[in-house]
Amino acid sequence: MLTSFFAGHPAWQARVICALLLPSLLWTQKAYGQKNKDEMGGLKAAAPTLPTPSGPFGIGRIGYEWIDPSGPDTYSANPDAHRDLMVYLWYPAPRTDTGKRGLYLPGAKQMDANPEVQRRVGDAFGAAWGLIVSGDLVSHAVENAPVAKSPKHFPLVLFSHGLGSIDFAYTSLIEDLVSHGYVVASIEHTYTAMAVVFPNGRVVPFHQEADPVGLTPEQRFQRMEASAGLAIAEGARDVVFVLSKLTEMNSQKGHEFALGGRPDVNRVAAMGHSSGGAFATLACQMDQRFKACISLDGALPPVAAFPEYGKGFTQPVLLLEIDHSAQRRGFDAAQEAEYMKKKEAQLNACPRGSYDIVLKSAALNHGSFSDVPLLFANGKKMETGEALYNLRADQAFTRSFLDKYLNHDAGGLLNDPSEYPGTIVTPYGH
Repeated sequence: MLTSFFAGHPAWQARVICALLLPSLLWTQKAYGQKNKDEMGGLKAAAPTLPTPSGPFGIGRIGYEWIDPSGPDTYSANPDAHRDLMVYLWYPAPRTDTGKRGLYLPGAKQMDANPEVQRRVGDAFGAAWGLIVSGDLVSHAVENAPVAKSPKHFPLVLFSHGLGSIDFAYTSLIEDLVSHGYVVASIEHTYTAMAVVFPNGRVVPFHQEADPVGLTPEQRFQRMEASAGLAIAEGARDVVFVLSKLTEMNSQKGHEFALGGRPDVNRVAAMGHSSGGAFATLACQMDQRFKACISLDGALPPVAAFPEYGKGFTQPVLLLEIDHSAQRRGFDAAQEAEYMKKKEAQLNACPRGSYDIVLKSAALNHGSFSDVPLLFANGKKMETGEALYNLRADQAFTRSFLDKYLNHDAGGLLNDPSEYPGTIVTPYGH
């Protein structure tokens, strides 16, 4: 399905497929990392701190290893192996012991001990990586904390990172949602994540196959095309599988599932950043159980805003993106015009209540949905202020959309975005 979608745009295929296959957040992280090394001059980084979540709830977290019996392990030497995922549930907890803090990245020590992974995470987090491994950088999450007693049920959001990233890089975004009464299931997509650490200590790094020697440019492109389609389709299937697994476990009685009965699987959204936005939007088209869908800067220029599947979306969609108008896009004006025409058509085909929101502010970039800009600010006042402002904007518009469709609220910032000057909110849908 996705391969044919890409194949319809021969003039643009190579660029969009390269963009999908390359780690989608790491290019931003590496840019920050180089700036960080240049400015620090060998000095130790200041220990950054994450913003305090703005809602009334504390943050609990628990990790699960789940095996999808219907999905093969693409890269395992064992032909009978099935797809193995780590899923972390972040959930509302009593805000009673504010002194407790969890690790920013569970498994960081195991990653650091693996030379291949250590190089990757070192590039990704720069000087902050040492603080993550030592435990000096902490989150607000408390492992295995008790679940908040009320309300009885919490809406559920499934979150997907981009290629080459990890969900923990979005801790501030996730924690803020949870503090307002959401359960967030963050999926570590094996082989497309920077690295995944399983409970037995096994570390599975990001997988990127080298092209065989002697391929023609056309053959190399065909391999890239196939890999891009498979990556998005596999990511979307992960999202659908995790919703099914949560629905199954949520119905179990007893103590098999720590959150048993509390997530409301009838109020569920899929959300992702960058290529994770493609995972989420494809999953929403595949499964009508999702009641809302969010793509965080996850459009696929110059091809389209979303991957296409079947009859399209049945739920409202939010495309929350940064202003790319001043950026070099790598394609010409005619291609840009055709992309915008396709994007407009896709958004208009969405159900009523869908939105395209374009954020505009200083230092805003593709990585601003994550903690990366804040970590690389190293305590510098201006850079820290810009990173925090952009995080607050991302969180506020995301939450307004989710509140509207999962909590039946009026929509807040969707109706009046003046709190964030320059933001363009355009409603869509039929």
